[in-house]
Amino acid sequence: MKKVLIIGYGDLGNRIANMLPERDFIGVSRSFTNHLSNVQSIQLDWNNEPFSELPSQDISSVVLILKPASSDIKGYKIGFLDAAHKIFNFLNNNFSYQQIIAVSSTRVYGLDNGRDITELTVPIPDDEQGRIIKEYEDFVTHSSKVDPLILRPSGLYDDKDHWMKKHVNSFNGKKYSLQFIEANTFNRNDLSLIISNYINDRQFANISGPLICSNIATTYKEIFSNLYPNLIFKDFFSIPDALGKTFNPQKLIDSGLMG
Repeated sequence: MKKVLIIGYGDLGNRIANMLPERDFIGVSRSFTNHLSNVQSIQLDWNNEPFSELPSQDISSVVLILKPASSDIKGYKIGFLDAAHKIFNFLNNNFSYQQIIAVSSTRVYGLDNGRDITELTVPIPDDEQGRIIKEYEDFVTHSSKVDPLILRPSGLYDDKDHWMKKHVNSFNGKKYSLQFIEANTFNRNDLSLIISNYINDRQFANISGPLICSNIATTYKEIFSNLYPNLIFKDFFSIPDALGKTFNPQKLIDSGLMG
């Protein structure tokens, strides 16, 4: 069976490989340490090293989990656009692959996109970083040998390592100021499951294009209450009355990729 190549192998890649122990993976990472027996780890800083260091092997699926080199505009260009040009120049000259999955972000949508956003909504990013991510998506779509699946997750979280827990557990008396009443979130395990199912089940082979990965918007107060039922939300957070953007996950639900 052909291998799955994950470029940007880290926490998500580790979850995917752990969900598919019968599949063999090549995990390319700048620094992540892998301990799974079905993953061939390659440490490579693709921003500064050539991709020719990768071994020539049969690849069925490619998963791109890229990140900005830094939070500024230059870091986003390096982490997404520069990296994508190098990656596809190498991939398209060295491999025949059947699938491309690129992890993007709902940051491509801005507040002007309103509420109940679907895949039919034309993205209007709020900032240059969002515009760079959208340009990255477009580059992947135009450069791939096959129609890619572009996953747009909202705020990724982990039940065991939720950012609210970090704030509360290290609280120093200074409240955290939230921008909106609600949060758009998606569990890291659910995103990993979507990618795993797409890789492993050929019934999903006809799915391509953008796919919003988000739960229905939940108030921060409700999230906090589930984490800390015996504490008072307003003791730790201040919040305005502002509403932000929200997402409609119906296409994701209908796809069957969640199992």
